Amino acid sequence: MPLAVNEQIAVVLLGRLEAMIGDSTNYPIDVCEVLRPTRSTDFTPRDRQIVLVQGSAEIVEELMRPGNPPAVAYRQTYQIRCHLMPSERDAATIDEQLNLFHADVVRAVCSVASTWHTLGGLAVDAQFRSPEYVSADGGLDGVNVPLLVTYRTDEGDPTVVRT
Repeated sequence: MPLAVNEQIAVVLLGRLEAMIGDSTNYPIDVCEVLRPTRSTDFTPRDRQIVLVQGSAEIVEELMRPGNPPAVAYRQTYQIRCHLMPSERDAATIDEQLNLFHADVVRAVCSVASTWHTLGGLAVDAQFRSPEYVSADGGLDGVNVPLLVTYRTDEGDPTVVRT
């Protein structure tokens, strides 16, 4: 069964983020797991966990393409939610650790250097938005890294990539 283009993009992102697991040489934050939540499975936030969540999408009128069939352009938001729960005895500041986590995520997503933004030829463009620091219980405990991905599909078949 063919996957919708936005799902194919999520799979590529998941793979790039999963490459961080166990690679403390390239990514100092030792990621314990990367997951996408399911409807039936509730997950518990864990230290050094990344949760990839698909956000809202919008049609981008100015990037539509004529043809038979026409190409529809979408801008899809992906939320890369990074949980960090260090020990109270940890000497590094939470800000330092969250900044490092954010930097590691950006480097992992951009690991294909000059063509990272096409996500394996599936997207027209991708852009990071400002990181959103998340606080709970009076302190910081995570960072959300929004990524906007623009892609095109056939008007009648969202599983077909269009350039």
